[in-house]
Amino acid sequence: MALNNAIVRNKTIIQEILSADPHFILNKVREKELITGREYTKLNSNKGDAEDLVIKLVDILINKGRESKFIGLLQDEIVLETYPKLEDVEWEDSGSTASSSSLSIGHGDNKTVVEPRKKTRGSGGRKRNRSESEEEVTNKKPCTVEGSGSNTETRSAGQALTDKELLKVAETLGQEWEQAAIHLELKTKDLDTIKAEHRPVAMQKQKMLVLWKRRRPPGEATAQDLLRGLEDLEDLPVETRLLLIGMMKKSSK
Repeated sequence: MALNNAIVRNKTIIQEILSADPHFILNKVREKELITGREYTKLNSNKGDAEDLVIKLVDILINKGRESKFIGLLQDEIVLETYPKLEDVEWEDSGSTASSSSLSIGHGDNKTVVEPRKKTRGSGGRKRNRSESEEEVTNKKPCTVEGSGSNTETRSAGQALTDKELLKVAETLGQEWEQAAIHLELKTKDLDTIKAEHRPVAMQKQKMLVLWKRRRPPGEATAQDLLRGLEDLEDLPVETRLLLIGMMKKSSK
C-alpha cells in the first residue's frame, strides 16, 4: 500500500518528467516485462500526445500492482541519466512511520533501500550577487604546462565534463538555452540540426552541450571552461552557475 501511495502521490510530477521522452520509458517498462506485448503495442500506437501516453502507462502499472518494480526501474542509473529530475522526487511520505529519508523496495533478503536525493534549489530570483566562495573558485588561475623555450601551454583546471554531468547542467537551463549555445560559439545551423534530430527539448539542450564539448580542444571542456563561456549570458540561471561552481570545487579536490 505504501508503494502504491508513493506512485499516486507523485503521479503528476512523474508523468510530467517522463513525458520528455515517453517512448524511452515505454521501451524500458516492456524490457522489464512490466507490461504485456499487447499492452506495449497498444500504447506504442497511441495517437495522443506524449503526456497522454505516459498517463495511460502509469495507470496500467498501478492497476497491475507493479508499483514496486516500477519505482525500482525509475531508480535505474540509465533511466536517471535520461530523466535526471527523477532524482528530486520525494518518494517518502512525511506521515509515514518509515525512515524519513529512504524508501524500501522488495521483501526479505531482497529488500533494497532507495535514498532519494535532497532538493537543493536556489532561493529568490534567477540572478544574485556572487558569494566569496564562488569568486574564489572562478578566479582560480588555470594551470600552465611548460613547453620548449619560453612558450607555455595554458590548460583549465579540472577534468572534462562527462555526458552525465552535461545532462545535469542542461536540466538547469530554461528557454535561454539557445542563447547559451550562441555564447558557446555554436552556429544557428547546429541548433537547427539538433532540433530536427531530437524532439524533446531536454534532449536538445543536452545534445547542444555535448556538441560544445566535442568541439573543444583536449583538456578544455571542464566546468570552469563552460562557466567561462556562459559568463556573459545575461540570463544565466543561478542554478546553472551554482551547479558548475560545485563541479569545479569537486574537480579541484
